Amino acid sequence: MSDDITKFKLRPLGECVEILDSMRKPINSDARRNRQGNIPYYGANGQAGTIDEWIFEEELVLVAEDGGFFDDPFRPISYRISGKSWVNNHAHVLRPLEFVDIDWLNYAIGYQDIHHLIKGATLKKLNQGDLKRILIPCPTLTEQYRIVARIKECMERVEEIEALRKAVIKDSQYLPSAVFADYVESLDHSKVSESVLGDVVIDCKYGSSQKANSAGNGYPMLRMGNIQNGRLDTADLKYVNLSKNEQQKYALLDGDILINRTNSMELVGKSAVIEGLSGDWVYASYLIRLRVDKTKALPTYVNAMINSRIGRYYVYRTARRAIGMVNINAQEIQRMPLPLLPIDEQQSLVDKMNETEPIINELSGQFRADGITHLRESILRKAFAGEL
Repeated sequence: MSDDITKFKLRPLGECVEILDSMRKPINSDARRNRQGNIPYYGANGQAGTIDEWIFEEELVLVAEDGGFFDDPFRPISYRISGKSWVNNHAHVLRPLEFVDIDWLNYAIGYQDIHHLIKGATLKKLNQGDLKRILIPCPTLTEQYRIVARIKECMERVEEIEALRKAVIKDSQYLPSAVFADYVESLDHSKVSESVLGDVVIDCKYGSSQKANSAGNGYPMLRMGNIQNGRLDTADLKYVNLSKNEQQKYALLDGDILINRTNSMELVGKSAVIEGLSGDWVYASYLIRLRVDKTKALPTYVNAMINSRIGRYYVYRTARRAIGMVNINAQEIQRMPLPLLPIDEQQSLVDKMNETEPIINELSGQFRADGITHLRESILRKAFAGEL
């Protein structure tokens, strides 16, 4: 927020607050581990843990001294605290003077562009002298109260919008499976054979329980997190040292299907097809490898069916809940209903899904498009320009 957008008188921050930095007490992480308690322990960008003693017991505004979001215009450099607290030396501690409302102070600082005040190339720092030079608008206290109330109303609406957007993004991942199930249910049922997954499976095996490493030693190993929305995601890989015999036992071939057998309810039973992996790959014990008889079923068709609402309903009904996790075993997986079509009909259905994929991706992309990033900053601009 620049000086020219406000109709209110601007004053240097140093004239509007007491700076209590001298009361801070640095403490290293090792010492703090031996001082467990329930007092909030604050740093540059928020609470960083708890401790057994307090330094302050009042409402304050903390401003990042180093390690703050100085390069991110959409994340605040300040935040408000109240009650008993311990503040480390990575945050400046501000107590507003009697003519400044504490919420007004926090809003006035939070999204300021202070690049010109930041020192240091590697560790960027806002020193106390430059902190005092930050200009903030200073209307009457009554006007501050009025505008702060309006800001809070607007920010609540922004939070509601963000919550709705997150819910839509989460739900959008189910679009492909819903579309596929709709295709299946619209078929001529005289062509559909009511089978189960085990009718087309020729091999079903759990993966290796050998401990994986991040150093790149051994064979690349696919794990639970590599199955994302019906597809493989190999961005986060680990490796495992296995003998040649063990590697062959857990080898992955094109057309194999991997299924999560242990995960959250949202993710257990999700699957992906192995396609186009070069080299020798293996898979972890929390996954089940299925090989299907390709004269009876296309792996891509089976995978789509597992991830469709038909497969998901079966998993929800069958999986067993344990503490923190949900499980489904190989025998239960093979009893999953599989509406079976002639191979050419399966291929036609998969082709339809491939045709609709760009449309689904475009819709999902629109859901994810961040159209509200600037809302908070815009609200504050209007507030300090006297337009709220």
